[in-house]
Amino acid sequence: RMAQVGNFNKLQQAREQSFYADAALNQAKAQQAQLSARERLTRLLGLWGTQVSYRLPERLPDLPGSPKDLPDIERTALSQRLDVQGARLLTEQMARNLGLTRTTRFINVLELGLVRNSSNEEPTQKGWEIGFEIPLFDWGGARVAKAEAIYMQTVHRAAETAINARSEVREAYGAYRSAWDVAKHHRDEIVPLRQRIAEENVLRYNGMLIGVFE
Repeated sequence: RMAQVGNFNKLQQAREQSFYADAALNQAKAQQAQLSARERLTRLLGLWGTQVSYRLPERLPDLPGSPKDLPDIERTALSQRLDVQGARLLTEQMARNLGLTRTTRFINVLELGLVRNSSNEEPTQKGWEIGFEIPLFDWGGARVAKAEAIYMQTVHRAAETAINARSEVREAYGAYRSAWDVAKHHRDEIVPLRQRIAEENVLRYNGMLIGVFE
């Protein structure tokens, strides 16, 4: 109707229609993303049947005042992650299957550099920062060369599991810190700024300084 009375030319009309078309497309993508996120959550919770009709809260809880400082996440991963514990148990089972019983020493499969801790009050301390030890055995001779190769293969797989675990928890903690920073920036900067812009637009619209599309 605005175009018919000459207050809205074809270019303006096309631009607004394009904006509406983009908004409708983004809405469809957002709805699909919402569905996918809900289904991922359903799988993580192990729900099925009538259980999938669960309701989520209307809003997220308030952002914590500060992010958690977790300096020992790698040590926690090596002591609590099931895949790391499974790798350790697998090496023990492999040793039993191969008939290995005489332990000569233990090897730290991570082989981290030494940590030096010194202060004015206490004597200098040295030691491993994080340990993931696997037993080594007295192989005897060439007749057990195959057993040694099989066992060391398991040891190297255990080392890979431990290294991956440390990397994954570092990545997860980095994502957690970034998510906290992003959420705080939205709360403290972006949302108040958008609110102020909206209020100023309403003020100008009420004063007939801008039109409905602006």
